Amino acid sequence: MKVSAILLAAGQSNRMGVLKGLLPWQGKTLFEHQLHVLEASNLSQIIVVTGFESKRYLQLATNYSVTLATNTEYLKGKCSSILRGIDFVSIETEAILIAAVDQPTDTSIIHQLIEALQTSNCFIAVPVNAGKRGHPVLFSANIMKDLQSIREETKGLRYLFQKYYTKVIEVPINHSLINLNINTPSDYQNALDLNNVK
Repeated sequence: MKVSAILLAAGQSNRMGVLKGLLPWQGKTLFEHQLHVLEASNLSQIIVVTGFESKRYLQLATNYSVTLATNTEYLKGKCSSILRGIDFVSIETEAILIAAVDQPTDTSIIHQLIEALQTSNCFIAVPVNAGKRGHPVLFSANIMKDLQSIREETKGLRYLFQKYYTKVIEVPINHSLINLNINTPSDYQNALDLNNVK
């Protein structure tokens, strides 16, 4: 399956106080960790969407085989970054993985999502841990037009989950990273402790 990943790294990180993507994680920055995982997952394409202080990310991205996209309208929210990333998705892609710089993931999670989508007739594959849906999320290119129409005002990606609720496959994966959201300094410390990260 040809999969294009969109890594969202355009936000201001207001609640953290520093750029979240530059926080240390497993000997790298969070940004580099995500790029390393995406590259190791053997995806067809990796698109990095930057916005706020994009130059700081672009310097790190030069070490990876990625397509760079700048979202000058990042203040409009996450949907604007997803749409910017979709602009660069190959016409040959069969699925789009949407990941965020502040939600560290793992190759095993990505591979399980791809396998689940590939072997089902569903349009959306979402990981589930301890009964709770998490991230990243894999979307079939069959609903590309719907992805291109998402807006903050209409609940963004949640709208697609509602529209295609019978076409969502929940993939049980016992991994704490699935439900991890790093928004504040305490979130970050909890994430380090939970995952025994140095």
